[in-house]
Amino acid sequence: MKGTAAIHVAAACSIAVLALAGASSRTEAASTLPCVQPAQPAWIDYADKWVPFRSLFFGPGLAASLAHDAPAADARRSSTQLAFWTMSLKRSVGTPARPASPGSIPSAVTRIWNDAVRVTGCSTPVIALNELLGAQRGTPWRARNAQYRANVLALVQGLAARGGQPQLLISQAGATGGAAASWWRNVAQSATIVRELYLPAPSLHALGPGRGAVYMRFQLRRAIRNLTTIGIPSSRVGIALGFQKGVGGRAGLAARPWFDVVKLETLATRQVARELGLASVWSWGWATFRGQADPDTRRAACVYLWTRQADLCDGPAAAGPGFNRSLQQPAEASRLRVTLRVLSSRHPTWFQITASAKLAARIGFLQVQRGGRWHSAQRLQLGPFHPRRMRLSLANGIHRVRFYVAPENAPQGGALWTAPRVVRVH
Repeated sequence: MKGTAAIHVAAACSIAVLALAGASSRTEAASTLPCVQPAQPAWIDYADKWVPFRSLFFGPGLAASLAHDAPAADARRSSTQLAFWTMSLKRSVGTPARPASPGSIPSAVTRIWNDAVRVTGCSTPVIALNELLGAQRGTPWRARNAQYRANVLALVQGLAARGGQPQLLISQAGATGGAAASWWRNVAQSATIVRELYLPAPSLHALGPGRGAVYMRFQLRRAIRNLTTIGIPSSRVGIALGFQKGVGGRAGLAARPWFDVVKLETLATRQVARELGLASVWSWGWATFRGQADPDTRRAACVYLWTRQADLCDGPAAAGPGFNRSLQQPAEASRLRVTLRVLSSRHPTWFQITASAKLAARIGFLQVQRGGRWHSAQRLQLGPFHPRRMRLSLANGIHRVRFYVAPENAPQGGALWTAPRVVRVH
């Protein structure tokens, strides 16, 4: 999924239509093509043959991700926008321990490309690649892992070169220090990086609706800023939500509070995705694989769609009597602000940093001025709930100190800093 648009304008028509249609009919056809249309974000739901109620995700204005021809044909008849789902990325690139031969990548590109165009009927398909292994591994990489990463990069570059829109799913925050940062930035030139954020519903429910929403927004911002703070545009970042029965999903929570959590996650994601200009939001967990049947999954999917847009499904009816229809969230100040307070000027000196909720997970530095220049002394990731305290060892004397928030590649992502504070250390 960069540039200014999260998903590029798609165009796909059959040869027969091109031969018969004039300019006006081509324009009309372009608006009804099966490609995922430009949006920021694009909402894409996993709805392949393993989802028994997949027709819930079919219809005008909806985008579904599939890997098989039969459900794709059904989706197209319902005017659904289609993305292609690659369930096993390791089939194409191997694993960090056993990478595929570099010479096999071109044929993997051809295979995925042909399948994607056939299933979606789109000449510039969105292609989900599930999923990168070992995102958390820092550099220097072992030789095998380095080859694995080179394979992944070559795959997304090959798909993008053909006009595809690969979206690489990752299940953990990426290690972005050192040379790894360049690899992530290179991937983002050809693909959208989609972070899976699967939070256990019982934990969110235990926080309550207010704190649960604040915590969810923090986790979303932290997941996104893992990438935007190293220069990757937020328009090349996506989020995947998990609504599966087990770990990272419902995890045994009763139906009524489960539906409340689905609503909470969806509202928080909708807000942060718009705020930071994300490329895509994916939903996962609707399928019924062996041993994973959950009779309430269809009802949860309806609540999810209704929360996104009320006319997509009757969520309150699906949830049943007593469901809270309110779509209100805890308010956040729109102004981005950070303040620095001196708590103690004795050895060691102590400072307190307070920041707007929307700055959560931004990276900041406590800086000291020396020789007319500012030098970073301590690093801090801003948190969501309380002011943060920082300790700094300074020599006796007078010092000028400020807190600096580093820029990120996202809307309103410019650097911020506090007014300098004069500290007399003694």
